[in-house]
Amino acid sequence: MLDQTALQQLRQLKTDIIESKDQGEGEVRGSQRRFGFVRMDDGRDVFLPPDAMLRVFPGDRVRVNVLTDDKGKFKGELEKLIDSPLSTFTGRYVVRGQGHFVEPDLPRFNKLLFIPPSERKKAQPGDYLHCKVQRHPWKDGKSQVKLLSKIGSPDDANVAGKYTLCKFELPFGWPAEQALQDSRAEKRRDLRAQGFVTIDSADTRDIDDALYAQADDSGWLLQVAVADPGAYIAVDSELDKAARQRATTAYLPGFVQPMLPESISQQACSLVAGEDRAALLCSMHVSKAGEISDIQFSEVLIHSQAKLSYTDVAKHLAGEHTLPFASLDALKGAADALRQWRDEHTLIMPEQADFHLDLDERGHIVGIERQDRNDAHRLVEECMLAANRSAALWLSERRDNGRALYNSHAGFREERHGNIAKLLELALPEHNGAEISQLDGYRQVVRAASHSDSTLPLRSIMARMLQPGELSAEPRPHFGLGFECYSTFTSPLRKYSDLVVQRCIRACLDGEDGGSLDDASIATLQEQLRKVRQASRQMEQWLQYQYLSKQDGEQLYQGHIAHLNGGGFTVELDDSGISGFVEARSIPEKLSFDADTLRLYNGQQNYQLEQAVTVKVAEIDPFQRKLLFTLA
Repeated sequence: MLDQTALQQLRQLKTDIIESKDQGEGEVRGSQRRFGFVRMDDGRDVFLPPDAMLRVFPGDRVRVNVLTDDKGKFKGELEKLIDSPLSTFTGRYVVRGQGHFVEPDLPRFNKLLFIPPSERKKAQPGDYLHCKVQRHPWKDGKSQVKLLSKIGSPDDANVAGKYTLCKFELPFGWPAEQALQDSRAEKRRDLRAQGFVTIDSADTRDIDDALYAQADDSGWLLQVAVADPGAYIAVDSELDKAARQRATTAYLPGFVQPMLPESISQQACSLVAGEDRAALLCSMHVSKAGEISDIQFSEVLIHSQAKLSYTDVAKHLAGEHTLPFASLDALKGAADALRQWRDEHTLIMPEQADFHLDLDERGHIVGIERQDRNDAHRLVEECMLAANRSAALWLSERRDNGRALYNSHAGFREERHGNIAKLLELALPEHNGAEISQLDGYRQVVRAASHSDSTLPLRSIMARMLQPGELSAEPRPHFGLGFECYSTFTSPLRKYSDLVVQRCIRACLDGEDGGSLDDASIATLQEQLRKVRQASRQMEQWLQYQYLSKQDGEQLYQGHIAHLNGGGFTVELDDSGISGFVEARSIPEKLSFDADTLRLYNGQQNYQLEQAVTVKVAEIDPFQRKLLFTLA
């Protein structure tokens, strides 16, 4: 029997062995194949072989022993499962031999999870399921799931929408409706005689804004009246909490999941033509040079004269027919001046076409229609930008430390600054050394790229190196638009952030400083906005790929390169906006990737952003949202 001294020595030896190991914690990340990685807390990526990946899920937090091979590469040995956040998920029912499984619809999750016979609930192969993890594979590599519900079968009506709502847990249902009353009625100016009109899509029902303009000797009076749901919805009421939880109206193909009940968003607060409506008014003067001055906000009562469509207004502006509203020509004059000023002093984003998915009565896709922007879209855009920019400036000057809710954008991603410096040295040497982390330097560089005669698509290259925008409580620059600060309040029926900004404006009108959100609430709001955008995009992809899968497999498509990396490039089809990937390994002769100019090349071939290509479908799975092209 060992004495106390020997036991102490053994314990110390064990401690020394553990401390001598290269050990750490991190998060498991999957790949397109059976192996995976652990992203360590210290930033290293440690390889996990297929047998180790059988015991974990992507997203698991684990402790690993890190081994280094003779080539300096890291390989991980699993030591401990610390946390496994995966609980419920959606997926597709598949059968492999005698085994019944669910194929999880999760990023880089390429393993099948077993469904025991007692949990199958008469589901059939191909059905879409909502499941819960019942057994983690840590001990022996074997997992099991429980089927919570069958969402539907591929041929069911509106199954893509039902699946999307379930996957992203988009809320539905409303608290009991209360009587609506304008809490600010006594403070409103009566502007019902003013000639406001609304300009929107023909089928829009949640109408947020109405416009009016009048020319004078030095420019134009421009007024943007915005629906005022905040006058009817009390802060922290049950309805307000429901709207905050949704964050935004989800515009999914074939149907809309509104942020506010239709009784409010499409009726009581919508700026319907021919009806008296409460509004928050932004009034400003636009000079002939496009400068904005005399910004004023007030609470008003308006009576929209007409609901005009983009198509009808565009025809009026082109002289193809005449609409009987005198303010339209004044609005066009003010919008043109505003755009000219932006072109000279800020930044104008390149225009992109929209694509409308045509669905039948069962929610199945039957066509895709390209919709290009026209002058009516540009007119409304300039008016909205002017009103929102004015709101940001007005609030920043009146709020304590400017605190409200703003839309900010910090320009290029920090890890891309080196690539931008090399790009400038190559294509815009006169701007090499520009302070791209500052708004002025960024604007100079992007303007130079827009007007350059370089053979490289400089503006597109730079656009792929940008950070995403974010909400902030303090006024910060919006590099993408080139504004010193920016906010939005013109869509309060469909965006909770705009409703918050309206409350901040109203507080200022009352001589108060309330209405804003704390940082945690802003972060939660931003995450929900990201989730809704992702839901909409994934459903669009699913339907787009369904449409493409029904076409002739040998059909050729015209497109252009929209993004590149070392593994290949994304091609966007010109007529439908559908995006798919061309793998570099499908192209004869190895290609090298230039991270500074975003191109793939070898001695004979060169692939660059915006380059026109002809492709055909190589592999497609609508449910997995997987589309591979080959060059024709």
